[in-house]
Amino acid sequence: MTSTLATSASAPHSYLDRDHMTRLNLSLALFMAASFIVFLPATLIDPRALDGAPVWIKPQKFNLSLSLHFVTIALLAQLVPVKVRNGPVLITFSYLAGFALLLEYVWVAIQAGQAKRSHFNYDTAFEAIMYALMGLGAFLLMTIVMALAVQIWRTGERARSGLWLGSVVGLSLAFVSTLYFGFEMSNSGRYVGAPLEGGGATVPFFGWSREYGDLRPAHFVSLHLMQTVPLAGWLADRQGWNAKLVVGAVALAQGALATALFFQAKAGQPFWPV
Repeated sequence: MTSTLATSASAPHSYLDRDHMTRLNLSLALFMAASFIVFLPATLIDPRALDGAPVWIKPQKFNLSLSLHFVTIALLAQLVPVKVRNGPVLITFSYLAGFALLLEYVWVAIQAGQAKRSHFNYDTAFEAIMYALMGLGAFLLMTIVMALAVQIWRTGERARSGLWLGSVVGLSLAFVSTLYFGFEMSNSGRYVGAPLEGGGATVPFFGWSREYGDLRPAHFVSLHLMQTVPLAGWLADRQGWNAKLVVGAVALAQGALATALFFQAKAGQPFWPV
């Protein structure tokens, strides 16, 4: 079959290249998307609940979130030359992220099958160790984000200035803020003011508490800076808007929202009260 994939790093990409890094990240994204479908019967049939939510909701959230994570990496990687994508930096960090994905995926699924927490679980020494490894896995999942931001800044295609700037800013801010909010959750727990790990009434699917402070909304908003800010830059290019203004405004607004949600949670207040 004749390839219609773009091959020039200097020309606008209409399709994804078939280089090793792109295929690896797309494969990981498709694996998680397929897992979402495979887990659907259990999600619909299994009546068990954990912390007020169906036991299979957490694996499904991971499936969706990480599918989006890796497809974003694959798409934004098209901004750098193929030789950079296949260079040791991005290939190494892509494999580290893939290893972290498998670690998180297997443990989250195993614990869901047992109706036990995969995170914030210190019930046994082994589960406490696995929770610590989940923290390492989360870090490895984000290192590819920062590595790609650096490579786009250094070697990325600047003809589309909005997408270039949005990618550098969005990926960098997502890396820093997500790890910071994740560190805060690891130290203090996801809830503020809740008895033990009970969060009371929750937001459907997301599971965020509507009765107590919950640090996860801030983490969620900060994580998705890696999608929204590059998208804003892409739209600025398409519409002929001022790229710096649009990218800066979206990054500032979303960063401010994440910060506000964080301090609201630390004060023990839910972002969506009952």
